[in-house]
Amino acid sequence: MSMTAPIRSILVTGAGGNLGRKLIAGLVGQDWCERIVALDRTVPPAESRGLAKVRWVEGDLGRPDGSGLREAFAGVDAVVHFAAQNPYPDAPWTDACASFDMTLNMLAAAAQARARRVVFASSNHVMGQYKDAPLADGLAPGGLTTSLPPGPGTRWFNGREVVQGVAYATSKLMGERACLAEARRSGGALTGVCIRIGWCQPGENRPQTLNTSGLPGEEGATGPDAERDLRWFRNMWLSNRDHVAVIERAVLADSARWPDPGIVVNGMSANQGMLWDVETTRRLIGYEPQDDIWRQLA
Repeated sequence: MSMTAPIRSILVTGAGGNLGRKLIAGLVGQDWCERIVALDRTVPPAESRGLAKVRWVEGDLGRPDGSGLREAFAGVDAVVHFAAQNPYPDAPWTDACASFDMTLNMLAAAAQARARRVVFASSNHVMGQYKDAPLADGLAPGGLTTSLPPGPGTRWFNGREVVQGVAYATSKLMGERACLAEARRSGGALTGVCIRIGWCQPGENRPQTLNTSGLPGEEGATGPDAERDLRWFRNMWLSNRDHVAVIERAVLADSARWPDPGIVVNGMSANQGMLWDVETTRRLIGYEPQDDIWRQLA
């Protein structure tokens, strides 16, 4: 179903986090974007907000009957969902379950408000098991498509022990399924784009600061398979401007030629030789990544 009217207003959940703040800063200058509702459990002081198009609303998607949520969703054309109980891949099951509940509550609120597009920030960790054998065997550059069976939970050495983020990845995978189901249930009145986002570090997000720790700001870890781990993490790099670009295209893309009302795509920069497929992302939503980690590292 193609959208009958242009998108003019969006709601960003988890707006105070790394990805939310970068997106808002990138969209306020776009002519099509007339209004941004920034939803978070805590909002910045009024004197530090400073963006005329942005209205901050305090609300907790973990408590869908809480104050502010109905007002926040009212009248928005699209929802970009970043909010999570714990945004890191080593999140325990309790946090992962809470994050999934927040996604379900977001979908219910979006449907009730008659939003027309939901963009769900999924994660590369949904396919994390493809880093290692046997799923890695035979994969060629661009071969890691969203049509492959999921392999949730990247395995890595964090400097102390080998860990595997299965709980976090599973909450993202189930969030995708929920978004696709809601889009189908609505008959396309609410369309959805689930983006398996690469690694977009807080702040400058420089390629030189990506390492094998699996977490932003941590020291690099020298452990088993460190060279392969480093290449895997580097190849999922998503630059700040490509992050804004892929979300913007997910919000605005015409769904008329999609195979279903809800789709799943990869969201990485144009990293030469990476396994991740972004050609499908380009074809379905018109995303044109600009940055390449290997060019910048060179």
